[in-house]
Amino acid sequence: MHASAEFVQPSVGIDNHRPYSALGPPCRVNPARTGFAFRSAFREHNCLKSVLQLYFPSISVVVEPILEELAAGQWGLFTAAQARARGVSRANLSHRERDGRLVRLAHGVYRIGGVPVAPLDDLRAAWMSTEPMVLAWERVSTPGVVVGGAAAAAVHECGDINPVPYRLITSERRQTQRTDIVYSRRQLDSRDVVVVGGLPVTSIERTVADLVDEIGDLSLVGDVLADATRGERAVDLEHLGLLLTPFAARYGHARGDGPALLEQLRRSAGIDDVAAARALVRRPAIGAALEGIVSQAVREQLRSIVGGLQPQLAGSVELREHIERMIAPVLVDQGRLVSEIRDTVLAPLLQRQREQLGHITKSIAAQISASLPNITIPAIDFQVATGNSPAPTVGATETFSIKEEE
Repeated sequence: MHASAEFVQPSVGIDNHRPYSALGPPCRVNPARTGFAFRSAFREHNCLKSVLQLYFPSISVVVEPILEELAAGQWGLFTAAQARARGVSRANLSHRERDGRLVRLAHGVYRIGGVPVAPLDDLRAAWMSTEPMVLAWERVSTPGVVVGGAAAAAVHECGDINPVPYRLITSERRQTQRTDIVYSRRQLDSRDVVVVGGLPVTSIERTVADLVDEIGDLSLVGDVLADATRGERAVDLEHLGLLLTPFAARYGHARGDGPALLEQLRRSAGIDDVAAARALVRRPAIGAALEGIVSQAVREQLRSIVGGLQPQLAGSVELREHIERMIAPVLVDQGRLVSEIRDTVLAPLLQRQREQLGHITKSIAAQISASLPNITIPAIDFQVATGNSPAPTVGATETFSIKEEE
């Protein structure tokens, strides 16, 4: 055995038009220095691997589908731990980050290059980093980390409070050196956790109560509550009052008087009962429910009118069809009536509905008086069934005697 030996670069079918020196100069190694020999061979292996990936890019193409599949269900994001569990090395990620195919949002969290930037991406990345091995959609059913405080308000799109540092609520003690995350250890009731846009966050009631505790500026928190009462969201004010109970004395109210603190918060937000009622009836679901109540009552009342006239209109098919045609627009008018409610939720609706039905009944009677004189129309008790009000009834308390005008 010679005192020194020369490693010969292995042939890998390289294009003859490219310089052989791309693999680096040959290494002369003293076999006695075994450690150096192994290190040299390792460098040789990495060099060969790089050349193979350069000349045979199909070897690494499989990485992209893995990353895209990971990001597809996580807002275009994924963690290094998730990728590593699927055979993608950190070197693969670093290489793609350098050439722009990946964007690093936080330590160990990446976004696929080309995915549109979303306002909540940094919050999502912070939340994903708390349990990096678990996919986001697997965590929402039984979340171990819930977004709370101003960050939760941002997810609810309420108020304008800076969400950083992100408050993350856990049931176990956690610590972090990151400046963009603050952990709170607390047990949350199931009704105080909701999923919004794939993120588990505190409910709007729990969020408002937490902000009253954390921030102390009721005007800022009031803006959150004001935004929450707009649109289609329903705020459980009774539950919110209970959640505010521990903080009532801090704001000058009797100890445990959460409703008083809630009223103060509503005043600071410019929310009164009239505004709340207006916001309530503008919600499609509430408006549709009110319209259903009124329309059902109108149908029953008009059916009673026609039913009372049936014995007197026997054989007059044409006249009955004429009355039905006159009645049909009433149901449409009732739908318009619901959308006109402004000052209170139901009282104006009831009054207007009674007035309109009385007017309609007299109008029908006037139009048929020329054809059938002396027809008595059953009296109608114009009530709308709302749960406490009685159902529409036909009675004899009032009659309209229709006589042919002379």
